[in-house]
Amino acid sequence: MKARSALAGSLVAGLLASICCIGPLLLGVVGLGSLGFASALAPLRPWFLGLTAALIGAGFYLAYRPQRAEACAAGEVCATPVSRRGQRVALWSVTFLALAFATYPSWAPRLARSSRAPASVGAARRLVTLDVQGMTCAACGGEIERELAQVPGVVSARVSFEEKRADVQVADASIKARPLIMAVEKAGCRAREERTR
Repeated sequence: MKARSALAGSLVAGLLASICCIGPLLLGVVGLGSLGFASALAPLRPWFLGLTAALIGAGFYLAYRPQRAEACAAGEVCATPVSRRGQRVALWSVTFLALAFATYPSWAPRLARSSRAPASVGAARRLVTLDVQGMTCAACGGEIERELAQVPGVVSARVSFEEKRADVQVADASIKARPLIMAVEKAGCRAREERTR
């Protein structure tokens, strides 16, 4: 029972550690839009990661600790120890999933960028630069790029977590910044137009 609690707790804590990045992705897949309030959990990420490590450590201790041999009376058959193979397989599976959740913010942007088709830059007539606030990790940039790509007239969008900005190429000079700002807000961040070229 203790081992199952440690396994379930570590998986939940690993998921919570990355909910600010995984939440919008999962809700976007089912068509529910972004999860802006999940970014409120971002400051708690180190605590969730620590809890994940502690629970996984407890799971390994419970799965691999030596079992006590029960004393048998003379002439009696001792019970064979219960196999913990299933518990250990579950522990390693949960550890892998928790590591995937915990490291999602570092590998997700590379995966999202490699799967996108290059946009036709020749059709762009104007570049709109937005100052973006509220991004908590590099994976947030991918979510913002997906929302911006859905705005009619957007040819391409590139979001930089490090620079806290989005460069959006639009096909028509008459496209205003307001729909772009609304797309960024739908992704759970705030934006304002920085400059237009």
